[in-house]
Amino acid sequence: MSEKNPEPRVDHEVKAARILVIDDEEVIHISLSRLLGRQGHQVDAVLTAREGLEKLDTGGYDMVITDLMMPEINGLELLEKLKERGLDLPVLMITGYPTIKTAMQAMRLGAVDYLAKPFRRQELLGPVNRLLRRGVQEASSDEPAEKTASGVGPQVGDRYVLHDHSWAEFQQDGTAMVGIEHSFLEHTGTVTEIVLPHEAELIEQGYVGIHLKTAAREEHGVFMPLSGQVVAVNAEVAKNPGALDSETWLLQVIPSHLTAEMAYLMRQS
Repeated sequence: MSEKNPEPRVDHEVKAARILVIDDEEVIHISLSRLLGRQGHQVDAVLTAREGLEKLDTGGYDMVITDLMMPEINGLELLEKLKERGLDLPVLMITGYPTIKTAMQAMRLGAVDYLAKPFRRQELLGPVNRLLRRGVQEASSDEPAEKTASGVGPQVGDRYVLHDHSWAEFQQDGTAMVGIEHSFLEHTGTVTEIVLPHEAELIEQGYVGIHLKTAAREEHGVFMPLSGQVVAVNAEVAKNPGALDSETWLLQVIPSHLTAEMAYLMRQS
């Protein structure tokens, strides 16, 4: 795959934001209020999704952080209700019970990132800052991937994306090259370190497979577009993070569950 010149990215200061935390554990309220408050953000916290929806109806929020497992209305149902109300805010989903199914469901319903409890300060601030820089989620122009009754898979050269995270481009030999979406890189700031899996290591769709560290000391985890075994890594870019752009391949993967996983990807036009 040919590589373009790196796209210039500028580290932007994250402006103070108004963030709504929806979680049925008060200890999470205290922890997030302390961590985010130190960054200058105003944090409002409620115990139920119903209270959260009432708060959101008043407007004025820049971002939502919500738990997955909550009584009455869970995090996935909350995402559906946000879409019904036309509330297009960046949403970070957190949960103590991460599964691939719920991660992919959350992203399909509009969550921009997904974080497993317990998490470190850097693991929280990275996606929070990226989502705040990004602002209101832009509508995707990608076309949904379609599965045919005959089971025909993607064609050579086709690129499919896990929106706002990563892409996979399919090769003649049955492998896929994996890179990072422009919408993800655009708001990370200057990348100073790229941590890649090793050759022969397994990656899973919807889980973090690539870690980025930035000049602002943030950590960003990139969700993988498909599951499979890594057969090659781009060591040259890992040595030179400044060369990273949205056309750079980072991993070459042999897909393992392609038929089932195509439903969660979008074809890039």
